[in-house]
Amino acid sequence: MPVKIIAVVNHKGGVGKTTTTLNLGRALSLQKKKVLIIDTDPQANLSQSVGIEDTDKNIYHALCEKETLPVLNIAPGFDLVPASLDLSGAEVKLISELNGYFRLKEALAPVVEQYDFILIDCPPSLGILTINALIAADKIMIIIQAQYLAIKGLNTILDTVEELRRNLNSRLTVMGMLLTQVNRTVVSKTITESIRDTHHEKVFNTVIRQSVSLIEASTTGQDIFSYDRNSHGAEDYLNLAKEILN
Repeated sequence: MPVKIIAVVNHKGGVGKTTTTLNLGRALSLQKKKVLIIDTDPQANLSQSVGIEDTDKNIYHALCEKETLPVLNIAPGFDLVPASLDLSGAEVKLISELNGYFRLKEALAPVVEQYDFILIDCPPSLGILTINALIAADKIMIIIQAQYLAIKGLNTILDTVEELRRNLNSRLTVMGMLLTQVNRTVVSKTITESIRDTHHEKVFNTVIRQSVSLIEASTTGQDIFSYDRNSHGAEDYLNLAKEILN
């Protein structure tokens, strides 16, 4: 199976990008795949979600100082490149450099063949850090919260992907849209149906149900499978991994 580099994106925070990067990555590793997850958000929520803070080296050093990617092993077959607040200064530095948009792609080159899947947790914007991820990626996964206003800006993301595909990364395609925080309310059902009607072939069959366990797991520095493998969250992310593999 060819390596898949997947950028996990949305234009806003709090929709489940970090939760998905962590738990989909872990689910794939539990399916005997070698997985690397990469934190490119200065808030470093992905790193904190597995209990990693204040490392000597992080993604900033690879992007801005051209050092080797600092890869940390989290679990068997499951690795992390952490971030930190240092990354907040990366945008100014990268945008002034000739190949600033290609730094992540360059940093990944020495390790890419070591993994079956590389998942990149992007910042909640379309700035240079996200563009770096999209240029490095083969696929993009768009996270959509099943609430009103959540789909606002979706066309901007799709337009950006198309422009990058035409000009900078011909490999880039939309892998799928993932509906998160789905519940039994009329609003959630309406949004889910609307997204499926409009983008039917690009929407994953699996949805991520609203789950207290997912929130609790992230606050304890664990993935959902370590925290509660019998939860809805664990079931949903395992189903998503199987859908991707099939």
